[in-house]
Amino acid sequence: INIEAAWKISRGKGVTIAVIDDGIDYKHPEFAGRIVHPFDATQNDKDPRPKMDDDNHGTACAGVACAAGLPNGASGTAPEAKLMPIRLRSGLGSMAEANAFVWAADKGADVISCSWGPTDGEWWNPMDSVHNRFTGLPDSTRLAMEYALTKGRGGKGSVILFAAGNGNEDTANDGYASYPGVIAVAACNDTGKRCVYSDFGASVWVSFPSADFGWRAFQHPAPLSEGLRTTDRQGTPGYTPEDYVNSFGGTSAACPGMAGIVALMLAVNPDLTPAGVKDLLRE
Repeated sequence: INIEAAWKISRGKGVTIAVIDDGIDYKHPEFAGRIVHPFDATQNDKDPRPKMDDDNHGTACAGVACAAGLPNGASGTAPEAKLMPIRLRSGLGSMAEANAFVWAADKGADVISCSWGPTDGEWWNPMDSVHNRFTGLPDSTRLAMEYALTKGRGGKGSVILFAAGNGNEDTANDGYASYPGVIAVAACNDTGKRCVYSDFGASVWVSFPSADFGWRAFQHPAPLSEGLRTTDRQGTPGYTPEDYVNSFGGTSAACPGMAGIVALMLAVNPDLTPAGVKDLLRE
């Protein structure tokens, strides 16, 4: 990722990243002292920790954004940014989904990272009809996102990032990632190629390195590494029995990695608007 040069300028201090996901083990040592305004939008309480056996995704996403980089641990791209963990296990278009964005904006989130969205088609199966199914952005969620984009950060606007998706399909069919105000993040591998599963299209704004694998049917060569090292739920639950996972991937990993990059940008220039951030990334 070549982040070290940026860290000489900023490590994200003073910036808050909200990670909206399926539950976040915010008591992981990698986040110690940097948790602000935790929230469970589904249960409407202030405990966003994992509640279900498969609530593993959010902790890994949060680590890619802002794990501290403890010895033998893992580092996010913005290791000194604050983390606002928001649990969301409700269906697409739910009021809990809208409330998550409003909470993030009202509680001071500078960046909002969302590694979720409509169901993808099977990336390896070009005949899957889901590839061509459009899922629109519900009005309640659109209004909440627009509120964050315009009213967040004291009126400068919170920056919202969405994972582009893992269906090897066009983001045009994803009303969330293709919404004009957000930054849609695709996944590339460690050789600079699009990951075999990553969504693509005009709505993709930027790519970030993530896990990949070779796929002979598509003449797609294998990458050099297995994926990103990040935080895992502590103890037996999680992806591994350890407190870390070595091979986190998908556009799910790319999105919070890019959210950390945006946090570095805002730490250096707090006056940037979401549109200004997008312009700098394009340049």
